[in-house]
Amino acid sequence: MINKNEQRQLQKEALKTLSIHQKQMESHQLYQLLFETAAWQEAGTIAVTLSMPLELDTAPIIEAAWSANKKTVVPKIVHHQMIFVPFDDASNLQTGQLSIREPVTDSAVPENKIDLVIVPGLAFTKNGARLGFGAGYYDRFLENYTGKTVALALSRQVKNALPIESHDQRIQEVLTIQETKD
Repeated sequence: MINKNEQRQLQKEALKTLSIHQKQMESHQLYQLLFETAAWQEAGTIAVTLSMPLELDTAPIIEAAWSANKKTVVPKIVHHQMIFVPFDDASNLQTGQLSIREPVTDSAVPENKIDLVIVPGLAFTKNGARLGFGAGYYDRFLENYTGKTVALALSRQVKNALPIESHDQRIQEVLTIQETKD
């Protein structure tokens, strides 16, 4: 099996070749699957990233959460640790570490107040293995997190196996719309 860095490069290239139409179609189906889960329906506070162009667009997830009167929190890197801070349509954003948009506030929401974390990644297996972007922030956060975790995987992100290590944290539920790719 190839190593993580090689797999990350392959995944980035695979995602770049996904047409805008295909990505939008798959994303819409994944949103619907998410909104039907008990984890979504029961959650009062949802953690979600502010997506980058390569990723599944999270704006519709955030808007659906607001429409359902759910609180949203987004990640922010403070002192080399990932915290989650409140996010609403009035949040002032800045570009933080790793060139990721994040709210200006440093007011962390305790992890036990977050009901559902929608975990980003480059690739996933159906049994919850995840290949992240390489910084390890989510793995460190999820190590002690006891709430629900879910990932939304575009067809190009679903794999039979991934290079994983002992510190890698599994996702409880990986939502997919297509069969697994090698």
